[in-house]
Amino acid sequence: MRKRIRPPSYEALKIGRSHEFGILLDAVLYEPEKVPGIVANNPEIVYETCWAGENVLHWLAIENKHEEIRLLRSVGSPIPIYALVHAVEHGHLETVIALLELGAEVIPSDITRALNSSWFSKSKKVKSLIKRYFKQFGYEI
Repeated sequence: MRKRIRPPSYEALKIGRSHEFGILLDAVLYEPEKVPGIVANNPEIVYETCWAGENVLHWLAIENKHEEIRLLRSVGSPIPIYALVHAVEHGHLETVIALLELGAEVIPSDITRALNSSWFSKSKKVKSLIKRYFKQFGYEI
């Protein structure tokens, strides 16, 4: 029987911007081949946040950087609960799919609220696609 590995907790995120947040973000965006080594040398770096309280993975979700999210998740980054909510709010289809595939926690009421948010307009087609993505993962939104 394989031992189930527990994913890192997003509750361990640190408060306030740190220099390490910038180091990891720059590496992910401009030198992705260095990311595994950076995280291996400092595993806590995936918990560093910006002033908005987002770790690098969350920041990338807002910016629709789904390949970079996959890279960070592969080195153990937690997925903050609001990363998925914010991706839905912005209508970032590729990022929503990536986060669902990578095991993001889903709170249906928060997703419904994000989908219907008046702050960010989404076409009926985008809303319909997002609902179908969640349905494929067993969630009725």
